[in-house]
Amino acid sequence: MRRNIWISAKLFNRHMWFHYNDGDIEVLLSGKALPPSALRNGHAGPAGTAVSFLHRRRVAAEGCPLNRALALFRKAASALGLTGALVSGAISGAHAQADYVPPLSATVLTQWQIQGEYYGAAEDGGKLGAWLVANGDDSYTVVFLPGGLLTLPGQEYGGWNRAGWDRSAFSGKGLLNGTSFAVNTPSNYQAAAIIGSEETRTITGASPTGSAFALHRVVRNSPTHGLKPKTAWGPATLWFDSVTGQADLGKWAPKDNAVQLSRNYLYRGIKTRDPHATGLLHIEFQGCFNPTASGQGRSNSGIYMQNLYEVQVLDSFGSGAAIDDFGALYAVRPPLVNAALPPLTWHTYDIYFTPRSSGGWGDPEGAAFMTVYANGVLVQDSTPIINHVAAGIAGDPLLPAPLYLQNHGNEVVYNNIWFIPNATLSSLPYSEVLGGATALAREPRSKPLRDWKAGHVSGPEGEFDLIGRKVEGVKEITRIPSSPD
Repeated sequence: MRRNIWISAKLFNRHMWFHYNDGDIEVLLSGKALPPSALRNGHAGPAGTAVSFLHRRRVAAEGCPLNRALALFRKAASALGLTGALVSGAISGAHAQADYVPPLSATVLTQWQIQGEYYGAAEDGGKLGAWLVANGDDSYTVVFLPGGLLTLPGQEYGGWNRAGWDRSAFSGKGLLNGTSFAVNTPSNYQAAAIIGSEETRTITGASPTGSAFALHRVVRNSPTHGLKPKTAWGPATLWFDSVTGQADLGKWAPKDNAVQLSRNYLYRGIKTRDPHATGLLHIEFQGCFNPTASGQGRSNSGIYMQNLYEVQVLDSFGSGAAIDDFGALYAVRPPLVNAALPPLTWHTYDIYFTPRSSGGWGDPEGAAFMTVYANGVLVQDSTPIINHVAAGIAGDPLLPAPLYLQNHGNEVVYNNIWFIPNATLSSLPYSEVLGGATALAREPRSKPLRDWKAGHVSGPEGEFDLIGRKVEGVKEITRIPSSPD
């Protein structure tokens, strides 16, 4: 089953191409951009053009999984300051689990390119993060995070100091007029402008001490995105993968939606045919981008363990951490922190679930429990649940029941769903799960080169590896370790 994918990123007047083909990775450097029609041909090299590549380098990946290959390319692009990365191309018989940008109007696409996570420093050296949320038209809400963004395992730009932090004091709404974006927050953080183009943007302003800052738009991913169960963790129930999407539909039954697949991903409104009880659920999901929606109208869905207890799915990026927000056990307990990433990013939940062991509805004795990690961050810590939510099926809480993915009317798709029966925090600590997800990220790496000039990328001296290190005397074949089991 073939996967043939091209990714482009622009560096000054050169174009870097990343080619993934059935587990092999190829990195090319060209003097011209190639038209999308050439990419869609899906041949061994871009067809239909007269472009001669300045540098072409093949990397034998030993069957490197697509998600890991994409992550390596993103690291290289980020380390080298590449901009405008675009996932496109042909995927024969399978679908890439890359971030999906649906057809958007030019105005809405620009809003998506502006919104997101920002990180940088003030002139006095203090690190600062920000969430920039699109509200539709030219309206944006900025939320400042002293110390940096929320720390995600294995990801950069963390350090948010939440002591004494209150969202209302560190946020403000304003209109973007050209590059002018004048926002004053109650805590005296001030935004002045948003400059840049496409997805390369910078927020400028001043801290409460008057120190000027420049925050740059960054892209981060869940550390467990693309994670597969390891043999050592015990037998796993593989419920869905987009690679085998059509075949996996036999494991699911429609509940309140006739459509079962969207872009070869599992569509909301569906439940498993087989029941489950105690265990670890890994599930990934992607919502839509609807900047004019608000609250419960933004990418709303839900993951119902045992068809009874809902872990909320919602685009809560940049909002609060309420009882109905992303990471909440709906109507039971809000998340410990808002761990939502920007819309159209693949999010992950790793859910340790223990069903009710005794008693009935409303009885604290023998209650069900859930521990939830959202994008690798603890948001529910052994939270007891004594009642099912209103939309849950009021069945017998002592019996196994299906997993249900709620249809709330919004566009939400799911992927990479697997379950390890009987797994608990004691038998399978989350540190071990993260270890399986970040094996390559732990490799030692050099300080990335961030000061390349245009002339440095046109010849052999501009060669680099897939994590951004300059390569001296590169060999034709470079090996990437295969994923550990």
